Amino acid sequence: MPPPKPDPAPPLDPFRSTVWLSEAQRKALHISFIVLPLALLYEWLPWPRGKADWRWCLIGLTLAAIAIDVIRIHDHRARRFFTRFFGELIRAHERFNLLGSTYLLIAALLAVEMFPQRVAVAALGFTILGDGVAALVGKAWGRTRFFRKSFEGAAGGLLACLGWATFLALTGVLPWNVVLLGAGVASLIEFLPIPLDDNLGITLFAGYAMKLIWMPA
Repeated sequence: MPPPKPDPAPPLDPFRSTVWLSEAQRKALHISFIVLPLALLYEWLPWPRGKADWRWCLIGLTLAAIAIDVIRIHDHRARRFFTRFFGELIRAHERFNLLGSTYLLIAALLAVEMFPQRVAVAALGFTILGDGVAALVGKAWGRTRFFRKSFEGAAGGLLACLGWATFLALTGVLPWNVVLLGAGVASLIEFLPIPLDDNLGITLFAGYAMKLIWMPA
C-alpha cells in the first residue's frame, strides 16, 4: 500500500515566511516610487513642470541620495544608524554600494534626459512595477530556477509590465505597439543576468526600444 501523500501546503504559506516579509518591505518602498512617473506624466504639483524643471529636480534628488550613500558607506556612525533603522531593507551588496533607490533616481534622471517625456514615464513604470512584482512573486512561488532567478517571478513581472502598458495605451499616453515592446524588453532585461543594476538596465533598454519605434504625431 503506497504511503499517503502529504497534504499540500496552504497557498498563503509563502506570505508568512520571514524571507518573503523582508522582501515585501523592500519592494513596498520600491513600488511606492510609482508616484514618480505618475507625477512626471500628470504634473500635479506647481513645480516641477516641463523637462527643464524635472531635470533640476532629479539632479538635486540624485546628488542628495549619492551624498547620503557616500556618508553611509564611509562613516561608521552613519552606517550604524542606517543598520539600526533600516536593517533588513538594506541588502548585503548595498552596504558598501549605492542603494537601489539611488540607482532608481539616476535612472529617472537619465530617462528624462535621453527620452521623450512619455517614453521616460513608460520606462520608469516598467522598472518600478515589473522589478517589484517579479521579486515578490519569485520569493513566494519561485520554483523553476534559471539565471539565479525564477520563471514564476519573471511571469509575475511580465504581467505587471503588461498591466502598466495597458494603462498607458488606454489613456492615450503611447500607442499599443510601443508599450507592448517596452513591456517585453523590460521583462527580458529583468530576467537576464546583465551586470547592471536592474533599475538602470530596465529603464534604459526599455526606454531606448520604445524611442526607436515611437513616431509622435
